[in-house]
Amino acid sequence: MSQDPNNTNENMEGQGQQQASQWSQMIGQVLESVTGKNMSTTIDFRGLEVDIPRARGPGGRDLGSAKWTVNGKVVWTTELHKTGDSG
Repeated sequence: MSQDPNNTNENMEGQGQQQASQWSQMIGQVLESVTGKNMSTTIDFRGLEVDIPRARGPGGRDLGSAKWTVNGKVVWTTELHKTGDSG
């Protein structure tokens, strides 16, 4: 990593990786808690804002930034299945 404190691009990249790791850990914990159980889970997003930071593409091309607003639901259902011979 660069020693230049003004190089915010690398700092933001590290923060993005840390946040992605935190999200993946949280989602993993939620999925682990519902796996193998008969249940349904609904997550309802109303006005969830996701800020996508400014990015640079190949050759230093500016890809810009974005702000997404999510309105909707994510539903997942898990079922418990018996294993082994039943005969």
